[in-house]
Amino acid sequence: MKKNIFLWSLYDFANSIIMIVFLFYFSQWLVIDSGKPDWWYNATLIISSILFIAIAPVLGQRLDVTGKKLRGLRITSVLMTIFYIGTACVMLFAPLQAVLATVLFTMAMFTYLLSFIYYTPMINDVANNENRGWVSGLGLGANYIGQVFGLLITLPFATGVIHLMGAPGRAQTLMPAILLFVIAAVPMLIAYKESASLAVAEKMNIRKEYSHLRKTIVRIFSIRNLAFLFLAYFLFSDALLTFSNNFPIFLEKVFAASDSAKTYLSAGILALSGVGSLIFGKVADRKGTKHTLLFILLCWVIIFPLLAFCSSFTMAIVICLIGGIFFGPIWGVSRAMVSEYAPHELQASSFSFYTVAERFATCIGPLTWTIVLASTASKGNASYSYAVASMAILVLLGYICIRKIRPAESAPKESVVEEILSEPSVTKTF
Repeated sequence: MKKNIFLWSLYDFANSIIMIVFLFYFSQWLVIDSGKPDWWYNATLIISSILFIAIAPVLGQRLDVTGKKLRGLRITSVLMTIFYIGTACVMLFAPLQAVLATVLFTMAMFTYLLSFIYYTPMINDVANNENRGWVSGLGLGANYIGQVFGLLITLPFATGVIHLMGAPGRAQTLMPAILLFVIAAVPMLIAYKESASLAVAEKMNIRKEYSHLRKTIVRIFSIRNLAFLFLAYFLFSDALLTFSNNFPIFLEKVFAASDSAKTYLSAGILALSGVGSLIFGKVADRKGTKHTLLFILLCWVIIFPLLAFCSSFTMAIVICLIGGIFFGPIWGVSRAMVSEYAPHELQASSFSFYTVAERFATCIGPLTWTIVLASTASKGNASYSYAVASMAILVLLGYICIRKIRPAESAPKESVVEEILSEPSVTKTF
């Protein structure tokens, strides 16, 4: 068990390296270096999310039958690596081909997302009811340590201190990130011991699979607590993912921050995110996942407006570092909640919908961000501040939904819609 926990966390460390480096530098390469509008970058997130949403639920429900998580993780990891290598090669050796790089990056993001269909449900294989919050926090802690490591180790390549081959600048960071991912991911893909499969699934029939999917969706969302959890997760992950994905551009546009300043600040935020994941993982095991998540969300309702309209880069640094403590645990606690409320026979499907909710948010979130930027364009670069502030509204709506989650024995019979319409003012906190 301990070996599998280590390998499971190590894979989180590995994929966080390749994820953060590509999001951090590809976004700036495309929008700042190549001069493309912001919507180009956000379109990659939207399209990869749409592709993922179309296929993830079917793969999740088949996983409930076969239980073959490791095989799927191996396949998606290989495909992801191939597409990331393709993106890096275009940026290094054909930097004028921004369209091709964007297409390859979109497919890399799509296969990266698919890997979580198989990776996330593994938490039920490596943890139990007593330590699930801790193990989930451990995985998130490894993820944020990996992001810090990835940003710091590739900074000399971005600043030109080290030059490998091809075009100089931000594109230099990508190949080292890919190599680090492969080195750190291989132990999990080879040495992880998976429990016996549940059954041998029959050959896939697309029409039958989507018919079964419809029934699975109805069943999952008939579980009141899961319905509210997924709705809340859609809302607050919408805000946090959209902000984090556009964070480097926000810093450069509003504060004219250098790559070094952005890297060190991001590393500090991520380091504190890892610490926060471990701390709040323990808190969730003691105080309960719901109350812990409510407290974290309320903090973000305050943090977003403070950051959006702070008067100096120094103040922004302080606010961002405080926010880092509450960024990591939000994913670990919500992931533990899915495991807590989902029936055993629907664990994989529930986790796939959990990831779909995140990706659907990453589909709507960038669109929301772009609309706010366009509607406040007359404010110049200050329009990015309005975009950041708008994220607090989504988090607040998510907070309201989480408050509606109650113990099963005390859950009322009314529908989710009726519950939302009857929601009183928000007064209770953790």
